[in-house]
Amino acid sequence: MYDYITGQVIEKKPDHVVIDAGGVGYRLEIPLSTYEKLPRQGTVKVYAYLKVAEDEHKLYGFATERERETFLRLINHVSGLGPSKAVAILSGVGVEELSRAIDEGNAVFLKRVKGIGDKLANRLIVELKGKLPEAGAAGKGPEGTSLMKDAVQALVALGYDRAEADEAVRRAQKDLPPEAPVEELIRRSLANV
Repeated sequence: MYDYITGQVIEKKPDHVVIDAGGVGYRLEIPLSTYEKLPRQGTVKVYAYLKVAEDEHKLYGFATERERETFLRLINHVSGLGPSKAVAILSGVGVEELSRAIDEGNAVFLKRVKGIGDKLANRLIVELKGKLPEAGAAGKGPEGTSLMKDAVQALVALGYDRAEADEAVRRAQKDLPPEAPVEELIRRSLANV
């Protein structure tokens, strides 16, 4: 529903930020990594995720698209991991370190993060190995992320499950050059579903 919110920082705390956008104050729960990147005041652009539950609607905010994408992978691919726990994980470890530890199968490093025990560390490795967005990889920059997002949305609109669409697009992206159009990425992704 919300892709990003641009506005003035009204309040900034280690666990949340309030942004005034068009006269409306949006409170976004944030990881510590986002807190460190946002200025105390001024205009900011925060990438958002809206969690809708029976009893509440909660906005989560991230300084970068990669950080948000990592958060989404955590909550969509790791069974039993909710948004609050995902924010806690991103507060305890940077996206780079998390990705590296998961890809290397380094459960010892993951267990150093507050809230990650033996079971969760192993689940993170098994369920996310090779699935987190990479920094600087072809097709993974801001433009590549946008193309991948568009391709995933297209597959979801065609009736595919989001996790299944994510995986298909990720596999298809590896086989294509960075300058490939979104149509080609969707076509290749459909072959992977």
